[in-house]
Amino acid sequence: MGFWADRKLRKETRTLIKKATRLLKKHGLKIPEAGRVAVAEAIANAEAQLKQSDPKLWASARESLDSALDAHLGAYRKSAARESLESILWAVGVALLIRTFLIEAFTIPSGSMIPTLAVGDYIFVNKLSYGFRWPWTSKMLLEWSAPRRGDVVVFQYPCDPSIDYIKRVIALPGDEVRADDEGYVYVNGVQVGEESRGAFEAYSEFSGSEQRQPCAPMDIVDYKVNLPPTKFDVLRCETAHPTEPSEGEYARSWTLPPFQICPPQQPRAGYVRWKVPEGHVFVMGDNRQNSQDSRYWGFVPYGHIKGKALFIWMSWDGAESWSHFWKKIRWKRLFNGIHPEQE
Repeated sequence: MGFWADRKLRKETRTLIKKATRLLKKHGLKIPEAGRVAVAEAIANAEAQLKQSDPKLWASARESLDSALDAHLGAYRKSAARESLESILWAVGVALLIRTFLIEAFTIPSGSMIPTLAVGDYIFVNKLSYGFRWPWTSKMLLEWSAPRRGDVVVFQYPCDPSIDYIKRVIALPGDEVRADDEGYVYVNGVQVGEESRGAFEAYSEFSGSEQRQPCAPMDIVDYKVNLPPTKFDVLRCETAHPTEPSEGEYARSWTLPPFQICPPQQPRAGYVRWKVPEGHVFVMGDNRQNSQDSRYWGFVPYGHIKGKALFIWMSWDGAESWSHFWKKIRWKRLFNGIHPEQE
C-alpha cells in the first residue's frame, strides 16, 4: 500500500474506534454482556494494532471491529447514507443560521457605489453590527449600537422590502440634511467637506457590464469627502455644481412629507431639506449622479438595515470575455475592506 492509502486506512480505523466507543457507551446496557465484552475487546485490539507499523494489522483490526459492531450493535449503527445525509443537513443548518443571524453575502448589482464598490463585487455583511433583528421581519429585538455617518449598509428598500439596497449613511436622527440632484450635501447647515482628486479615469474597471453612467468618462471627477468619523471617495460629473435655493424655496421644502416618498420621484430641484426622523437614517450612493437613494424615496428605518458591509471576498468583471476568463476576476479587489479610513 502507498503512503496516502496507509494514511487513509489509519484515519478510517481511528474514526471507527471513536464511533464504536460512543455506541458502546450509549447502547451497551441494551445488549447482552457477551456482546459488550466482544465489542470492547475489538476496540482494544484495534487501538493496539494502530500502535504497530504494519498496515495489514490495521486493516485486519478494522474489519474485526466492524464485524463486532454489526453482530452486537448493528441495530444502533447508522448507515453510511444516513451519516452522509445527517452531515449534509448539519452543514446546511449551520449555513442557514450563519446567514440568518451573523453574516450574509451580498452582490453589488449596479454602479451606484462606485468608486467604493464595483459592479460584480461580492461582499460580506455583518448582521450583528447594530443589534439583533428578528429574522424575516423589520423588528429590532436588541440594539447595542447605532449607524454612524459614513457607514456602508445593506438594507431593505423602503418602497419594496423584498429588494436589498446598499448605500452610505449620510445623516442621522435629528440631523437637518439637504442634498441636491448633483450630490452636494449639507448636514445641519454645513456643506460636507470635499476635495477634488482630479479626473476618475478607471470608471470602466468598476462598471463591469453596466452601460449606464452619469456622464462621459472623461468628465467624471473623483472627490475625497470628509464626513467624520469617515473619509471616502465620491464621483460627480465635472459640470456639477451645488444648488443654492432661495429662502422661499427653503420655506416650501419644509412642506415635503417627513418620511418615505414612494414610489421614487425626482430630487426636488436641489433644495430637498429634511429633518431625519428618530430611528431612521438618510443614505446616498457614492456615485452621486448615478444613484437612487434617499433623495428620491426618503429615509431608511433602523429595522430595515440588515447590517454593515465588511469586505469584498470576490469581484467579477462581467464585461471581460470568457476567452480570457482569468481576467474576469478583479484580483486586486479580493479581501479589500470597505471602511478603510475611519477616525
